[in-house]
Parts: sequence; C-alpha cells; structure tokens
Amino acid sequence: MKKINYTGWLVMLLLVGACNLDKYPYSEVAADKYVKDASSVNNLVMGCYNSLHDVMYYEWAMTELRSDNGRMYATGSSASTTKLVEQLDQGTIVAEHQWVENYWSACYATIARANNVLSYLDIVADETLRNQYEAEALFLRSLEYFNLVRLWGPVFIVTSKIPSEVARNMQRSTVEEVYGLIESDLETILDNQLLPEQMADADKGRADRNAVKALLAKVYATHYSSADARYAQAARLCKEVLESAAVGNPQTGADLVPYDKIFDISNEMNKEIIFAARYLSGNVGLGSPFGNMFAPVNNGANVIIGASLGYNTPSDNVISAYETRGNGEKRLDVNIARKYYNSTTREWVTTGNCRYCKKYTNPVSTQYDGESDWPVIRVGDIALLYAEVTNELSGPSDDNLKYLNMISERAGVPGYTLADLSNRYDFREAVRNERRLELAFENQRWFDLLRWGIAAPTVNNYLKSESFYSEYSYTVNEIADWQTLLPIPVSVININPEIAQNTGY
Repeated sequence: MKKINYTGWLVMLLLVGACNLDKYPYSEVAADKYVKDASSVNNLVMGCYNSLHDVMYYEWAMTELRSDNGRMYATGSSASTTKLVEQLDQGTIVAEHQWVENYWSACYATIARANNVLSYLDIVADETLRNQYEAEALFLRSLEYFNLVRLWGPVFIVTSKIPSEVARNMQRSTVEEVYGLIESDLETILDNQLLPEQMADADKGRADRNAVKALLAKVYATHYSSADARYAQAARLCKEVLESAAVGNPQTGADLVPYDKIFDISNEMNKEIIFAARYLSGNVGLGSPFGNMFAPVNNGANVIIGASLGYNTPSDNVISAYETRGNGEKRLDVNIARKYYNSTTREWVTTGNCRYCKKYTNPVSTQYDGESDWPVIRVGDIALLYAEVTNELSGPSDDNLKYLNMISERAGVPGYTLADLSNRYDFREAVRNERRLELAFENQRWFDLLRWGIAAPTVNNYLKSESFYSEYSYTVNEIADWQTLLPIPVSVININPEIAQNTGY
C-alpha cells in the first residue's frame, strides 16, 4: 500500500487502518484515496486504538518509574539508556530526554489520528455508527490530553489538521483550557448518548459509555476541589459505573473478579476491565513488549525468552507496603516476583537482580511479543475513587466503606470498620494506601500523588529511605515541586523558540 504524511502539530502523522482491535496489524494508507465508506472510517478508528501501543511503551517511565513504586535495577552503568532511566527515576530529567520526547510525540500522534477520524465522519451514513466513531475518537483524544495536562501542565490544543506555518507559531493553552476541551468532549458523548453502555462481544476493547463515565469521573476528581459541584458529579459517575450490568454491580469482594484472574491472559476483557490497551502475541506486530522490558537482567531465559531489560524494578518501599497489610495479602505475588527458578542449577535465585514486575511478564515465543493487555481503567480504580471522593465530600459512611472493604476483601487482607476510620483523615489515608497496593504498576501511582498534592514530599521520603540509592557515589538529591512536571521537549522549543518552557528546565 502507499502511504502519505502531512504536517500536524510537531508530528508527521501516518494514517492508520486496521481490521480488528487486537487481531490484525495495521497498514499505512493514503487516507484521501482510501476513506470512501464507513468501513474505511472504522479502520481509521482502529488505527487510533493501535496507536496506544506507542503511548504505553513509555507511559510506565513517565509515571511508575517516577513514583515510589518502581526504580532502575542497578547503579553505576554509563549506558545511554540507563542514564535515561536514571533521570526519570531520580527526577533529574533534562529537556533533551529522548523518552520524554517519544512519549510526547506518541500522545500527539494518537490525538492527530483521532482528529483525522473526526474529519471523515460525514462519509458514514449510518447515524449509530457515525455517533460511535465520533465518540471513540473523542474518548481517545481526551485520554491523551488528560495524560498530557497532568504531566506537562499547559500543552498545545490541536483539534484538526493544521499547516506547518501555523504549528510553528502556536503557543501552549492553559491548563483550564485543556481541561475544558477534555470535559466538553466527554460530556458531549454522554449527553448525546453516542455510545452503548457496553459493547457487543465482537467489539470488546472498544470504548463504551462506562469507559467514558469512568474517565470523566477521574477528570472531575483531578481538576476540581470538593467544594465544586463537578467533584460531586465524579462520585455520581463512579456509582453509575459500579452499579452497571457491565461490571456486575458488585456488593462484596466475592462479587469481583479474583485479583490474579484480572491479568490472566486466558481471561482478557473480564468484568474488571473498563478500558485497556490491548495486545496480541503471534508475530503479527501487536505483541506486548513489557515482559521483556520488565524481566530481570541476565536471567538466562528462566523468566522470559529473549532480551531482559530490568526496567521498572519494584522498590523495597512498595514491597514493605504490601507486607504491612498482612500475610494474607494476595496482590504482592501477582504484581511482584522476588525470586525466579533457575532450571539449569535447579535452584531459586533470590539475590542480585532477581526482583521484577510480574503482572505483565508471561511466557513468549518471540521477544517483545507478549499477550498481556494493559488495564487503563478498571473496577478497582473506580471503586476506590468513589470511596475517596465521597469521603472528601461527606466523610466516612457505610456506603463508601463498602467499596473500600470490597477491594480489601478481594486482596485477602482485613477490612475496616467505621470505628477504625472515624474521620476524613483516617479514611483518606486508608484509601490512598489501598489505591497504591491495588493499582501498582498500572501507571496510576504518579497521577494519584499529583492529584493529592503530595508527589514531591512522597518521592523525597522514598529517595531518602530506599537503601538502593545509598549505593551511588554521589548524593541523590530531593526533587522540588517544579520537577513534578516534565520539560517541553527541546525539539519542540527548537521549532518555535517563543514557546514557554516549564519552570526550572
């Protein structure tokens, strides 16, 4: 097939088509010649979903690695890639950081593809399909802008193709303007009922109304204080999702998908999953790379075949947080491996670089070709967000305690009583701790720390207490509040030197 590119905001967009969400690789096509009917527009929508792979490839590094959950695996390496990991791990990021630029570009590539879908909607004669494609594009665009605004603050709003001379003179929009776009797009989907509450089995993985409600709830809870009416709307949206037939209206932990089954590759798109980035092994170009990226280095194929990079190594701090919850804690061994079996020596390796993030590390036939989907929004997230928001609004209650205990019960750890959590502060701390343990290594921890306004002090306490950092020949410094935002990539500044860089870079 032929391919064409055009100039958008700092990306050269390769227009993408695909036949199914996680079943076939995409093709690069000339859109103006190709998009002639609803089927071809659908293929462009599939291209938007597939572009999430480029986003997710770096998102763990922008989030988990910068938090107190993950760290680099070893000190003392001078390799260029190790230095990239070290900067993110220790908050010493520079504007030339290649992974930061790659993540920025991947987010804007997805936005550009979504905008492209919106420009072809008139071709779709069937109103139901037209509404669906519009909503899916708006949802995916909103998801990427939500990540961008939280990680960078003011960013560039692009809602259509723009010529290069316009792009070169654009300025960053304010945080309020970016949130305004996100909220408007998601509210449009819900107000006009552009999506069904649940997709048919053949379309599992495509965004539905529950995914939109859940994302909008997270947006409201992040953007507004408890004094704002839209903060209360976050609770309402969470409750609607939790009570829907699609997730089974759980009342206790027994009603939820068992924790180890959430991430089981034989149980994909189960009721726990509200939205996920989907992957497919089999050498079709859609496999997950994270098993190889996260497996411990030099494991001799005892953990996984092929490269093993040791990225996103679990910290002592997060392991201790699990252990504090008690011996019954089921999530630790699902999320983290602290040893592996050497089939040659027939011994367990328990020292050195044997620790790794386990939940995405499944056997592969070819390196970087795993099957594991990556959950973006799931029931545990929304149940705990509901408990958090309602506590901030009106304090502890039987209602929000039910959802907190639901997650604890599934995890196999003791629940709470209202006597245990009799005030907002104690309830808040319990929810925050549960969110960390429930959602570890799902790219939620950093965003939670930002939402709570405690990112810098939490990371600084971690850097001081984690024994790993004492191995360095230099002092690992505390981070300041300005370092919680990423730098605008230097390549962007080079195109337009008038663009304001984030403070400190």
